[in-house]
Amino acid sequence: MSPARRLFRYLLRYRLRYLTGAACLLLATVFSLGIPWTVKAAVDAMGAGRDATVVTLHAAVIVLLAAAHGTARLGSRFTMIGAGQWVEHDIRRDLYAHLLRLPPVFYHGHRTGDLMSRASSDIAAVRTLAGFGTTMVVSTSLAFAGTLIAMWSIDPWLTLYALAPSPILILAARRFSRTVNRQSTAVQELLGTLSAKVQENLTGMAVVRAYTMEARENEAFGRLNGEYLRLSAGLARTQAGFWPLMGFITGLGTLAVLWLGGKAVMDGRITLGAFVAFNGYLAYLAWPTVALGWTLGNVQRGLSAMQRIAGVLDAPAAAEPDGLAEGAEAVPLRGRVEFRGLSFAYEGRGPVLHEVSFAVEEGALAVVVGATGSGKSTLGALVCRLFEPPRGTLFVGGADVRDLPLGRLRRAVGYVPQEAFLFSRSLRDNLLLGDGAAGHERLSAAAAAAGLAAEVEGFPEGWDTVVGERGLTLSGGQRQRAALARALVGEPAFLILDDPFASVDPGKEWEILQALRGARRGRTTLLMTHRLLAAEEADLVVVLDEGEVVEQGRHAELLAAGGAYARLWRIQQIEDELEPD
Repeated sequence: MSPARRLFRYLLRYRLRYLTGAACLLLATVFSLGIPWTVKAAVDAMGAGRDATVVTLHAAVIVLLAAAHGTARLGSRFTMIGAGQWVEHDIRRDLYAHLLRLPPVFYHGHRTGDLMSRASSDIAAVRTLAGFGTTMVVSTSLAFAGTLIAMWSIDPWLTLYALAPSPILILAARRFSRTVNRQSTAVQELLGTLSAKVQENLTGMAVVRAYTMEARENEAFGRLNGEYLRLSAGLARTQAGFWPLMGFITGLGTLAVLWLGGKAVMDGRITLGAFVAFNGYLAYLAWPTVALGWTLGNVQRGLSAMQRIAGVLDAPAAAEPDGLAEGAEAVPLRGRVEFRGLSFAYEGRGPVLHEVSFAVEEGALAVVVGATGSGKSTLGALVCRLFEPPRGTLFVGGADVRDLPLGRLRRAVGYVPQEAFLFSRSLRDNLLLGDGAAGHERLSAAAAAAGLAAEVEGFPEGWDTVVGERGLTLSGGQRQRAALARALVGEPAFLILDDPFASVDPGKEWEILQALRGARRGRTTLLMTHRLLAAEEADLVVVLDEGEVVEQGRHAELLAAGGAYARLWRIQQIEDELEPD
């Protein structure tokens, strides 16, 4: 779908506002065009030696027309520019809603700063087009049409002389439109790159400073900023050069009118009043002609911005499957998690998992171990359907995970990612994301199970302590435990824990494991970890190696087998012995 057509669909929602604004502009144009015609009548009256009262009457009419013109134009601004703000509101709402529905693979290919640029500066450009830009397009069109009709009614030949330079104007406008479209797109794209650079450096400021990268990053930013300046200046030069050209072309028409129109007055073909009115109409065309460059530039920049926004809106969202039978939503999802010959590959990469098969019985604890890159984290992401597994390869609660409505599935699953993310809000709000209706008792119990309760009491404002952007005011271990507590608050039937002990010391790991014994009771739990302490009490241990299941069984059985798991266990024992107290 073209960006113009997509934008038109948003404009159509507020057609009553736009029609009202267009009607106001039509009235404003009629009132404005009535002024030169009244001047014509006054000049002709003076030429005929009429009484001064007639001139005074015409002057009063001009004042009334000017007041009516201003009022009508004000009405058009309120309706059409206001509609543009509502269009901005709708596009921003749809863009944000769609961003929340996009799969993780989309974000792997798009930088955050660029997406922020599309959600801010691009939407602002579309708002300008939908509001003031649309007002200018309608106003300019009505001004041209109405003025040409009035000029033609005075003298057709003089009108043709005045319009003689128009073919040059049309060709220039067409070339200008293509150039501005190309330059506007380049400017918007580079602004997205510039925003991404700023966002990346602000997020990684600790790394920038730790590696004394300030000068290098400042230089890189300067290059991007300089290129943005060059492109923006080029766009400004194109727009600035078009305006004087419009004025020059318009001046040629005015010169022809003065010469030929003056001769027509002397020959008696038209009256002096008609000549004055004709020049008044010609002057009325001057601003729309000069503003044509700005209007076309505004249209092109807005459409270029809409095209970038459409690039996000057209990205395929995570598919919403057909729901189960009516009323199934009310039935809690419980049972086992089963992988049946699951193979999976990320887009643009080789296979991550190959023919993975194992089952975690209801209420059991399965621990998946393996080296970094063996595919452990991918298993957890597939259970939550952050990525889509092949149909018929992953079952939760007896149902193919692809057939489960996402809302029902994710309410039943408590997911703790490897990189714990906290929002810049209070610790209480962060933990209640899983269930906003949870009371303080459940909140405290979840914190205790995650080994966080004692530390919360030491925070300056307890549960109301704001943790800062991405939770940076907490240590890595505290963020990990807060994410674990957040998963437990929702009282899920399934727990997916992706290396929750990566940022905690062995003593704290043992403490959390002891607390989790009670917390996971009755819950089907899948724990991915590179530390093997939890494997000792697991109902099932699964060993992954380069995406394949090489061993599975209980801890004692696998140790006795002397295979891959036994080697991992011996390595960890050596590491624990070498680790200082």
